[in-house]
Amino acid sequence: MKQNKKMVNYFKKWEGMGAFGIGLLGVGALITWLQISFTLHVISMFLIAIGAVAFLYGNIGRGTESQITDSIAQNIESIRFPELEEDPKLRKRTPKEPQELTFEAFEMRNGLYFKKKKDASVISSEYTYIKMVVLSDAFYLKKRTFSFITDEKINETLDIPFDSIKDIEIIRNTLMVGHGDKPQHRVKTCHIAITYGDGQQILLPKKDDVYIDDFVLELKKKCGK
Repeated sequence: MKQNKKMVNYFKKWEGMGAFGIGLLGVGALITWLQISFTLHVISMFLIAIGAVAFLYGNIGRGTESQITDSIAQNIESIRFPELEEDPKLRKRTPKEPQELTFEAFEMRNGLYFKKKKDASVISSEYTYIKMVVLSDAFYLKKRTFSFITDEKINETLDIPFDSIKDIEIIRNTLMVGHGDKPQHRVKTCHIAITYGDGQQILLPKKDDVYIDDFVLELKKKCGK
């Protein structure tokens, strides 16, 4: 399993290290320009040196938030359903205009890397994306959980007949998550849980907003619950 060191550094390095380095460079340059005393001149050289190191450490060999966004987009684009056209049995079960639903979120469990973005939201080093097509008699979905720091991907395809579904409910949790001795983050998660078969369950990550209860009711109607 190949590790992406730049993305590991994105999660591990302090976001403000580069800005901190620039600040020290600015202070050192100002003291040098003022030329107040020899002692302050020595201090300014020290600040400039430390600032340069901090700036380089904070910016070189470090991934970016845009790379996270690009990785998500690439994985989403690659999840497709050609079998709904190619497989005669599936084609018969597919409506002329099938409804496609999506579910996605950063994974929140201990052991992953976590980072607080500028907007104060917490993200992790793994992401789950699910595309679900509503067939005439089932929920047909493809789930992918992938890592931003390695090439690991876990793919799963499920065909859940409506008559096998026992319940559809909302599960909300508040968790404390972290990596090793790093500071923990308090996060809230929300999933739509579909229980089917002999007790199997699939968790669909969903934004917890004012529409989620109506959305679950619609899912229940689709499968006759």
